[in-house]
Amino acid sequence: MSYSHKQFNEIMSSYEEQRRKNRRILDMRKKEVYENIPGLKALDDEIADISTETAIRNITEGPQCISPAVKKINELSEKKALLMREKGYDVSYLKPVYDCPDCRDTGYRNGTKCHCLKQKIIDVMYRQSDIYPKLKEENFDTFSFEYFDGDALLQMKKIRALAEDFVDSFAKNYVNMLFYGNVGSGKTFITNCIAEKLIDRGYSVIYLTALRLFELLNGHIFRRNGSSFDEDAYNSLFDCSLLIIDDLGTEVANSATVTASELFQILNERDNARKSTIISSNLSLEQLKDNYSERSFSRILGGYELIRFNGEDIRLKKRRQA
Repeated sequence: MSYSHKQFNEIMSSYEEQRRKNRRILDMRKKEVYENIPGLKALDDEIADISTETAIRNITEGPQCISPAVKKINELSEKKALLMREKGYDVSYLKPVYDCPDCRDTGYRNGTKCHCLKQKIIDVMYRQSDIYPKLKEENFDTFSFEYFDGDALLQMKKIRALAEDFVDSFAKNYVNMLFYGNVGSGKTFITNCIAEKLIDRGYSVIYLTALRLFELLNGHIFRRNGSSFDEDAYNSLFDCSLLIIDDLGTEVANSATVTASELFQILNERDNARKSTIISSNLSLEQLKDNYSERSFSRILGGYELIRFNGEDIRLKKRRQA
């Protein structure tokens, strides 16, 4: 889940490239408008000269020189806007261009990471995770009902429709889901379908196996001064648009109660922020209840849609038919 200094530097270099690209766009727009509107460049030059002169005079004469300069600049700006409108241009056409207006393509806003930088970091972590290569193979376009029949086929058609509705209504509806049931019955494939589609639509998705998640939580709980800890990865558990926890229950033999409590604290914070979570498990509801506290289990039951997968192990069926 972590990212290196090299990867972070590459992200920041991408911002520099964004700024260069957008400066070129603005330069081209200025060239176009100056050629089409005689006298506009002279107005811009005059505004720039007044601004520079006022900045210098402010040092020697004090702030009393600012008000007359602002008045003059406003008059010139109104004249400039009139000339542009007469030629069919919006005044904003010559304003600075940004991919992210919030941080002006710097990655930081008020000294903290902008949402766009957080997204880029999540993308880096996601692309180096084990799931990323699978998304090209496991998505709605490659989904097939070939290995389902009878009641399992009818059930999987309903589950696919539910998954597609979850994606299509993601921006409007807040939904959490617990996928549980037989090993190899399609739970992970469906979560990958959802993840791939939401990532394509620009949402931040974090996928972790339960074992990897509990390793991260242990690192947060038991870190010591001077020890390394992936703070960004941990914070992403709260911030990402969708958190996917796969194979809940596989970590139980190696996890402590305090770590499980940390997990359900995260789920509670995400619930308060109305950020969706999908959990999958090969355990039954009864087994999950036995492995976790009543309070934690009630949290899942009370706030999650429970979707049971009853099909056979698809991997075994594929091998038998090969």
